[in-house]
Amino acid sequence: MKKPLSKALRTFYGLGDFGFSLMTSVELYLFVFFLTNVAKFSLPMVALIGSVTSIVDAILSPFYGAIISGMKPLKWGRNRSWMLIAPPFVVILYIFQFTKIGPESLAAFIVCAGFILSHIAWNIPWVANVSLIPVLANNPEERALLASRRATYTALAGVVFSYTGPPLANYLGKVTNNPIMGYSMLAGIMAFVMMICYWTVFKLTEGYEPTEAQGKASPAGQRVSFKGMLNSLVKNPPLIVLLLSDFLRYMVNFIMTAAAAYYFTYVAQNMSLLPMYLLLGSIAQVIGAYIAGPLAKSLSTRTASIVGLFGLGIALILCKFVAMNITMFFVVVLIARVFLGLLASVMVSLYSDVSIFAQWKTGEDASPFVMGLMNLSLKTAIISRGTIIPFVLSTAGFVSGIKPQEATMALKNAVVNVFVFIPGVFALVSGIILAVGYKLTREKLVEMQNEINQRKAEASGMIK
Repeated sequence: MKKPLSKALRTFYGLGDFGFSLMTSVELYLFVFFLTNVAKFSLPMVALIGSVTSIVDAILSPFYGAIISGMKPLKWGRNRSWMLIAPPFVVILYIFQFTKIGPESLAAFIVCAGFILSHIAWNIPWVANVSLIPVLANNPEERALLASRRATYTALAGVVFSYTGPPLANYLGKVTNNPIMGYSMLAGIMAFVMMICYWTVFKLTEGYEPTEAQGKASPAGQRVSFKGMLNSLVKNPPLIVLLLSDFLRYMVNFIMTAAAAYYFTYVAQNMSLLPMYLLLGSIAQVIGAYIAGPLAKSLSTRTASIVGLFGLGIALILCKFVAMNITMFFVVVLIARVFLGLLASVMVSLYSDVSIFAQWKTGEDASPFVMGLMNLSLKTAIISRGTIIPFVLSTAGFVSGIKPQEATMALKNAVVNVFVFIPGVFALVSGIILAVGYKLTREKLVEMQNEINQRKAEASGMIK
């Protein structure tokens, strides 16, 4: 039997995701805006930067979990060790993503290098952190609880970022008399907070995962074979369906976050409303994440995910028809953000469920690899953010540095479409895919977990 979850873990497990979300919010909300309106790269260069960085990031995404699963566990455990040693590198590398050094071609190369290298350095501990869910939890309810904590702290980070993100970037830019430097400093500060938060979770999870000393005598401490990892994917139909559905869910999130600044610049024409949107939207997502645990317990994680996706899609499509009325838009988009908060919890919990299925099916615990495949959906969705936004805006006549008062109705409609309507369609398609293709029930998971526990007990007896 696993060690029971401590009160501290039940309360603070998502703290690492709080720091991580603060850091990545700089990129999600401000990176494309930084490139076009602060650093003033040309639109073709912005599209090139977005494509190169996103494609490389997506290609690398399946390997992070494979590295963790395939390597011998390091001194402090298979997952926890990466949460200790990787974050300091992120603090340095992330800053270069928000710079413009030298001629445009050189500056773009430096931005791309900062993006790719910082993402390599942060993706491994991110996978390690989320892979702790099946390590720590004893049953589907505890997995849903920990996933809910992750989503709640992620949403709380959005509340904090609404106060400290764009305002701090602008303040630091004024103090240094260099708007670009303001964004560079913001990225470094948020990465440092991420490092402290991951180190805190590292301490809280002490004793829950086999360490180097225990690994030699524990099945949980052994390397997972390449065949075992491959079987965890190809012999796992629920995982394949989940990856496709979650790709579209992430697409919704990333396109919306990157396009928000354009809505408040060119449609609302009041950028002072952006911090309010970030604040209220994050509070809405906190609410959604908070109710996710009880809802998943009542309906099942699968059903809660399907309900959330259809609710999100309907709300976002409705946003298109009220987008010119700022008050009504806020009301409807905040309803959508509640569903986003719900989904951030329940769909992550589905990955821990399919990792249990994979372990039951293959006999090898490749949880980091399976959980890490979440990164594949995430990164491929970012590609869409990096290409769809420039494409849609360019078809409406957008050029870098265009003033808000010069925005045509065609440009305003394009911004609305890319901000809410297109993501709404993606959410509906995601819900259909999950409803039709994902068949893993709560009852089956309990049976699988009991069988896995029995195998472990038998294996431990043989070792002794």
